[in-house]
Amino acid sequence: MHRWIWLVAGALLTLGTAGWAAEPESGRTDGPEGSEIGTGGYTSYRSLGQFYVEGFFGSASVEIEPPGTGGKEISNTDLLAGLSLGYMVEDWLAVQVGYAQIDADDKIGLYSIGMRNSVNTEPFSYFFSFDAEIFSPDSGDSHFGLVPGVGADLVLHENIQLGVRAQRDFIFSDDNITATRFSARLQFKF
Repeated sequence: MHRWIWLVAGALLTLGTAGWAAEPESGRTDGPEGSEIGTGGYTSYRSLGQFYVEGFFGSASVEIEPPGTGGKEISNTDLLAGLSLGYMVEDWLAVQVGYAQIDADDKIGLYSIGMRNSVNTEPFSYFFSFDAEIFSPDSGDSHFGLVPGVGADLVLHENIQLGVRAQRDFIFSDDNITATRFSARLQFKF
C-alpha cells in the first residue's frame, strides 16, 4: 500500500513541477557548449506540435482458440494495410488514431487510438507505441484490445521517415484471440 502512495505522490510532484519548466527564451547564450539549444533556431527543437500521416503495409497472423475445442488453435496469416493520423505534442511524444484492415476470408477492421514515445538519433528514430483498439471482423462480434508495439525508422528528410513496426494485439473475448503484426511504414510530417 505504501508503494502506491509513493507512486501517486511522485506522479503528482512530477505533474506539479512540469508547469515550472518553461520554454527557453530566445536571445544570446554565453554558457558552455550545447547551452544554445532552443535559442538558435535549431530544427530539432520545436515549441509547437506537428501533425503527421503514415501509411503501412505488411502481414498479420491471427490466432483464435475457440472455447470447448480442447486447446485447438486456428491460425491465419494475411495481408495488412492501414493509415494513421497523429499529432506530435513534443519531439518525443505523439497521440494517434488509425484504421487497418486484415484481408482474411472474413475481413477484419482494426480501429485504434493511442500514443507513441520516440527517440530520435538521426539518421534513425526508434519508438514504442501503446494503442487501445476495436477488433471488428465483418461477421461476428467486435472486441476491445490492447496493442503494444515497437518500431524503427530511417529519417530520409526532416519531414519523411521510412521504417518497420511490430505489434502484438491482445483481444479481450471469450475466444482466446491474439494477432501479431509486422509492417513497413512511410510517415509524412506537415
